[in-house]
Amino acid sequence: MFKKIFKILKLLIKPKFLIITLHYNLKRLFFDFYFIFKKPYKYNFIFIAGLPMSASTWIKNMCGLIPGYFTRYTPMNFETSINHNINESAFRFSPRWSYSLFKTHLNPYPENLSILKKNNVKKIIVSYRDLRDVAVARYNRLLKFPKKKNEPHYLPLEKQYRNISKEEGINDSIRIVAEHYPKWIYGWKKIDKESKDFILFCKFEDLVQNPENTFREILNFYEIKLEPPLIREILEKTRGKKNMIINFNEHQLLPFAYGTNFRSGKIGGWKDEFSKKNKEYFKTLAGEHLIKLNYESDNNW
Repeated sequence: MFKKIFKILKLLIKPKFLIITLHYNLKRLFFDFYFIFKKPYKYNFIFIAGLPMSASTWIKNMCGLIPGYFTRYTPMNFETSINHNINESAFRFSPRWSYSLFKTHLNPYPENLSILKKNNVKKIIVSYRDLRDVAVARYNRLLKFPKKKNEPHYLPLEKQYRNISKEEGINDSIRIVAEHYPKWIYGWKKIDKESKDFILFCKFEDLVQNPENTFREILNFYEIKLEPPLIREILEKTRGKKNMIINFNEHQLLPFAYGTNFRSGKIGGWKDEFSKKNKEYFKTLAGEHLIKLNYESDNNW
């Protein structure tokens, strides 16, 4: 409640963002009424489950500009949300006849899948990335925005990344990534084998190298047809253009479909950030996963 009040107060002193928010809400209301009578799309939900730091926000921003699809308020209890799970309440404000967009870091647990299928989610986009770049991106995010006390992997002040050496900070990020993220990817890979045409995997590297091709794959996956000029317009609007702090601050005020906390689209950034000790530590904890995920053929990198 206090967060909502604080956001409203900030919007009142930022008229540009207030106008954008009002326009978005009015447009969503209009289309929700319009779609009672017209059904332009086959699937009511575009649902994104992204590995953290894998450009799932970029994918969400592209899909958020598909005419007629809207993000919604998704009320959930704090424990469920912060641990990347989902419950029935998340769909409370998603009309069954209209079109909604969800962006999550959802865990591939049976109970989560059961809720999705019960609520008519028929297809999922899963994004992931080179785990070395994930570790670096996570380090840089937490350098600027440390975890809060009630969040998983919170670090006390003296151990926060801004207060220790870069090498120590990246090693800690490597530890967290190696412990949790490979299992997350393999969990979705297992579901993909069991459920035909249910998951579209989007690799960060493919998205960066050819965003148009990736976006077209998403459109084809959901059987959505857009004119080429609109596709180009969406791609142009969603390219990362600002730094992380500006994006993060604007993200607090913009409609969720438009907001971004994206830092950069650099592939192989770990090469400039890892020390020799970081490389060895990563090889020890997670080198095998790079091979399994086809990022390396062996540990000689």
